[in-house]
Amino acid sequence: MKIKCLKCNDIIESLSQHDFKYCKCKACSIDGGTHYTRIGGDPKYINVIYEDGTEKLLDTTSSNAVDASKRF
Repeated sequence: MKIKCLKCNDIIESLSQHDFKYCKCKACSIDGGTHYTRIGGDPKYINVIYEDGTEKLLDTTSSNAVDASKRF
């Protein structure tokens, strides 16, 4: 999976497990490759880039999405 930072327009991709990547401005990150996907940063600045090239703002309404401020 690839993501695009809407602050610096950097496109980043994690290619393997533990392949943690930040965008140029460090506003967002991705990790996990094909094993899992962990995306960090403010969701309003992150677009998910799908295999067909389309982009969509990161969906935080998924049951798998975790608000970091409410984890503990």
